[in-house]
Amino acid sequence: MHSITRSSVRLIRRTLGFIALGIGIAGVLLPIIPGWPGFVVAIILLGRRDPALRYLHLLGRRSLRRMRRSRIRQMRRLGHWLSAHYVGMRRSITPRIIQAEKIFG
Repeated sequence: MHSITRSSVRLIRRTLGFIALGIGIAGVLLPIIPGWPGFVVAIILLGRRDPALRYLHLLGRRSLRRMRRSRIRQMRRLGHWLSAHYVGMRRSITPRIIQAEKIFG
């Protein structure tokens, strides 16, 4: 019987994490499925310090900032509304993600 090496487990977790991230992005774009469960699973599988996740998070925050500073009034309002929801969700989910990382990490 073959033993599973540490690097193969990391590769499997990373692959599953990116699949979950894709589901989360699809959930944001499509109104059929919610996106946040995919993001939470991706963060748990990849880890909060994964370079790809950190880059995507930075890209999302910059996009919100641009929306809030837009010249178009409706875009500014949407940016403020989305930013408020982002902050609320982040405050409620981050402790649970940290707890899950301790369990599954």
